[in-house]
Amino acid sequence: MSLPANEKVCPFCGADNGCRAEDGPKCWCATEPVPAALRALVPEALRMKSCICLSCVRSFKADEKAFVASWSARSPQ
Repeated sequence: MSLPANEKVCPFCGADNGCRAEDGPKCWCATEPVPAALRALVPEALRMKSCICLSCVRSFKADEKAFVASWSARSPQ
């Protein structure tokens, strides 16, 4: 699956990521850290351009192996 570089779209699921980084501590990521291992999975073309949504962060934290397997099955090789 190829998603456009859009700062408001999650690079994994394509949903609105709810990013409020420009608002500083008002963004959900100020209280819900995004694991480095998950950030490393973001396709290179989207790194530092599109935030991961809270749902994908929580899915990754709940079951990293299942998330990686699901994402790997959908991402282009």
